[in-house]
Amino acid sequence: MNMKSSLLIAAVCGFLANPLKAELSFANYESPQSHSLIISQDGGQLYAVNTPANLLTVYSLKQPDLPELLMEIPVGIEPISLAISHQNEVWVLNHISDSISVVDLRRGVVSATIQVGDRPGDIVFASQGQRAFVTSMSERCVYVIDTDSHKTVSKISIPGSNPRSLTVSQNGEKVWVAIHYSGNQTTVVGHEQAPAAPPVTNPSLPVAPRQGIIVSTKDKRWQNQINVQLADYDVMEIDTERLNVTRSFTTVGTILFNLAQHPQSGDLWVANTEARNLVRFEPVLRGHVVDNRITIVNTQEDGDSLVLDLNEGLNYSLLPNKAALETSLAQPTDVIFNQTGSRAFVTSYGTDRIGILDQAGKVVGRIEIGDSPGVNLNTRSKRGPRAMALHPLENNLYVLNRLSNSLSIVDLGQARQIEEIVMQDPTPEQIREGRGYLFDAKLSGNGTVSCASCHIDGDRDGLAWDLGDPGGELFKNGSSNPLHPMKGPLMTQTLRGLAGDRIFHWRADRPGLTSFNGTFPNLMGGIEISDEDMQLFADYMKSIRFGSNPLAVSAAAAQGEEIFNARSDVASEGKNKFRCVDCHKRTSGSGSAGFSGLIGQSAKAAQLRGLNERLVFEGNVRVNGFGFGADGSKKSLGEFLSDTHRFQKLSMQDKKSLEAFLLGFSTETPSIVGETLTLTSQQAADVSSRIAINGLLEKAVAANCVVKLTGRLDSTVLRHTYGSEDNHFSDGDEQDSVLTIEEILKALASDSSAAISLTVHP
Repeated sequence: MNMKSSLLIAAVCGFLANPLKAELSFANYESPQSHSLIISQDGGQLYAVNTPANLLTVYSLKQPDLPELLMEIPVGIEPISLAISHQNEVWVLNHISDSISVVDLRRGVVSATIQVGDRPGDIVFASQGQRAFVTSMSERCVYVIDTDSHKTVSKISIPGSNPRSLTVSQNGEKVWVAIHYSGNQTTVVGHEQAPAAPPVTNPSLPVAPRQGIIVSTKDKRWQNQINVQLADYDVMEIDTERLNVTRSFTTVGTILFNLAQHPQSGDLWVANTEARNLVRFEPVLRGHVVDNRITIVNTQEDGDSLVLDLNEGLNYSLLPNKAALETSLAQPTDVIFNQTGSRAFVTSYGTDRIGILDQAGKVVGRIEIGDSPGVNLNTRSKRGPRAMALHPLENNLYVLNRLSNSLSIVDLGQARQIEEIVMQDPTPEQIREGRGYLFDAKLSGNGTVSCASCHIDGDRDGLAWDLGDPGGELFKNGSSNPLHPMKGPLMTQTLRGLAGDRIFHWRADRPGLTSFNGTFPNLMGGIEISDEDMQLFADYMKSIRFGSNPLAVSAAAAQGEEIFNARSDVASEGKNKFRCVDCHKRTSGSGSAGFSGLIGQSAKAAQLRGLNERLVFEGNVRVNGFGFGADGSKKSLGEFLSDTHRFQKLSMQDKKSLEAFLLGFSTETPSIVGETLTLTSQQAADVSSRIAINGLLEKAVAANCVVKLTGRLDSTVLRHTYGSEDNHFSDGDEQDSVLTIEEILKALASDSSAAISLTVHP
């Protein structure tokens, strides 16, 4: 069969991508969307990222209240943000691929792939569109890319934990960066230094064990003792010409989401939550864990920011609170304005609502998204409104729902949703239905808090919390020493990489994920969910993965791995000595429980994945109040390994080697996943292209990964998968279209409008 007829068999629906096939290889990364929805300047088209399907979806707005699907263009893995370069080009940011897909809208194809930093968070254009600015959350910097050459011209260091959302000033001279885990100036005093814990209120309890205490670094009572100089850079301003940070804004919030500039005042409005982790004990926090806010930052003058509580006047002492459940706004992830700034719109990710604010920031209305208005609960079908775009005529608001992977069309005149378009979605049913239990704030007693208020997008919040209970009961986990309910400060653990574990929490006091059901009434002020729902939630949590670890293997890391696996005298328990791997025995690094931990209580060997994302310092600037160890009291892994309570004395070189190994600890995602090779007709005849293809295929096969071929050849959409046994690409349809590498390159060379991409998938 010749190349052209082979391709014609593969053609199914013109610009539309073939329907997604099996869900068997689906990888759930729960990547955090930022600016994932945008309208063309003329209002004619709507662009949306389809994160689970790895697509850019393009709609016609010829009828604004009924968008029509025009095309679906495959991009990199887990697209989370996008920006319009010019009329015929959109740049799509891919969170797992660590790349930008440059999409040519005329041809409906990715024309180039630009590699950026690890875990990119957002993208904007500035300097008359000549430069793109892209955040790298784990590298803590902003990449500046020339839009003509596609080369990185600068990397601007951002001293903050997870710089993510961006917005550009109206004159294009400034770009503002919101620090996602900006913190709230809290840290921990370890159990060896802290005063005795408060007395128990349950008379049957023994005296509480020694435990740390969470304090504010601004509290003069503790400043001499903690000696922590913690930067509080929440929003940072970049000069788009000089390409440097010119100033920063403080005390904006703890977890910052999207931000936008008011069209009249020039102020920045930042969607955020403020953690109340200074409040000690779970019963006191119950129902009021975070505040959901908009913070208005005056960019014209240095001064205090104005904080707007999105649930002003709510009575947190009343649980359950039906009135609050009917109106509450939880986890605001996006904020946008109408053209005059007389109205702002805020997403409520936790309660499936859009809040309407006046120009002073007062909530003046709410619009329900989905089919569960008011107090009605339908967690398995939760929408999760994440991002918005307003039509230039301002009659319609478009809302991208992350959890249901759908698009809601809102009639602002009627103040209601009038249509919902479901995008194609390969997410398995148990993940789609189970994820709502993490994000649904209506499962709390007042609609203000969900599990994701601390486990942000299934991850961490970078904080420690003291969720002890002086009136609680001892927990018997089978050991000779039952665990006391007053446990002291403990770091929020990620929900990524839990598959394979049976016992959870720092102290191994949760025998299975279903035993967390008590969190709904005890912390959130709601009621326990059914056993069936809790099992669905637990199965979902086990599905969340880490992306790959970006740190390359070094000689020091190799030496550290040898120490970890072979040296028998690194750790001790009483008179017994152990290798690291004796406790951290699973592939995730998690393992044994019941030994005496660094917090002075019985502990569990926690997983070692993701330690590279918990670094306390950026250069010489301390950006996190909490570091390593169960309570976050160790400011580095070196300090952690120096604790003589648990570890034998190690040389400085051995500690550095172990630190290098631990920071580079492998995740369940091979490092090659997300790597993309994009070729155009001009590159097809180049020998280096064939070498690059062979290299990519060899590395992917060695890592047991899948390589997918997408793009367009002879005006035909490609959706093929590589088969290593036969060394060809197949689309897997009944009339199987099989393409060899030679056929692909030959067709590519003869078609000036063609482009292909090969992407490595898990």
